[in-house]
Amino acid sequence: MNDNYYQLFQILKASLFTNEDVEAEDPESVFKEMKKQSVATIPWNWLREHRVPRSEAWDTFCITQYANWIKVMYWQDQALKLFEKNSIPCVIIKGAAAAMAYPYPTLRSMGDVDILVKRSDFLRAASVMEENGFCLTHDKDHAEHHYSYSKSKIVFELHRRLSVLSDSDEGMLSYFEKGIDDRVFRTIEGYSFPVLPPELNGLVLIFHINQHLRSGLGLRQIIDWMMYVNDLSSEIWENKLIPMLQRTGMERLAFTTTVMCQKYFGLRTIVDDKDYPCDELMEYIMEKGNFGRKAGAEGKTASFYLSTNTRGGFFKRLQTGGQKQWKSAKKYIFLRPFAWIYQSFRIFGIILKNKLTLKEIATQRAKSNDQRELIEKLGLDLDRTIHGT
Repeated sequence: MNDNYYQLFQILKASLFTNEDVEAEDPESVFKEMKKQSVATIPWNWLREHRVPRSEAWDTFCITQYANWIKVMYWQDQALKLFEKNSIPCVIIKGAAAAMAYPYPTLRSMGDVDILVKRSDFLRAASVMEENGFCLTHDKDHAEHHYSYSKSKIVFELHRRLSVLSDSDEGMLSYFEKGIDDRVFRTIEGYSFPVLPPELNGLVLIFHINQHLRSGLGLRQIIDWMMYVNDLSSEIWENKLIPMLQRTGMERLAFTTTVMCQKYFGLRTIVDDKDYPCDELMEYIMEKGNFGRKAGAEGKTASFYLSTNTRGGFFKRLQTGGQKQWKSAKKYIFLRPFAWIYQSFRIFGIILKNKLTLKEIATQRAKSNDQRELIEKLGLDLDRTIHGT
């Protein structure tokens, strides 16, 4: 990792924990990297207080993001009032539910508004949103776990379950639905919103890291987890969260991420540093960026190779990937046996569109092997689905 990365780490550490002076030799490069990782707004207060030299673009970006934060929270509040009026219990996941653990919640960048409701309330909640000006942005026939809506240029995702859980996992699904019954309310800047109990809120955050680990994980998801565990009581960590991490197979991923935050960002010691692959995980994060935005077409090729690099075989993974990606196959059963053909043409299209050379393709194949090894070291498999016990 280059020097800009270490400057970035030190700035985040100072802005979140130590408040110490840090000399930024190339703040503009740090800013560009922070944008790719969706964490550029986090140190804004610290930058101003310590008079760190920075471009006008960095200040403008932070001000714009703050305005977006206010807009997101306002429309989130409107949606929650709508659900309350119609007696539909719900919780906010990620977003504001992660921001509430930050020292300055308004500096956590905000994207979609994710709302989780019970499965029995899902269709009614969807109807309520549609009847009140929330515009559907995706075909319902192909939605597996959520419907996506738009309101005032803000995306709302209405979830009936988390994406990494399967419809057959009644135990975990029921556990989260009970969490909706046991929800608690938090307030940021005058906006009140319901969230899951602490241990379930933590599961959502580590599930989110697991979800994006195979395609593009960024620092925003990591910082969300770090601030959550920093804010968590030792009683809940030891007696409630760890048993759930063990139950879902997420313990090693959670411990590795925590140790990585202790090493790079100054998080207080929560997990003893043993043989966790935290350096490898950090290198992967800095290479990929938030949602894989740094990897580009080459990264998509690596992700494709990763999906086919399993003990189940190349053809099986082509078929599985095609069934997930091909909308027509989801709709028409007779097309499903040919999903592997669709997936083959899909990846070849990416290669041709981006004019990738054989050398670049070979490089990405090697990177996919490294990524597979990292996933195995984290105690996971290539299927992101959580299998609760």
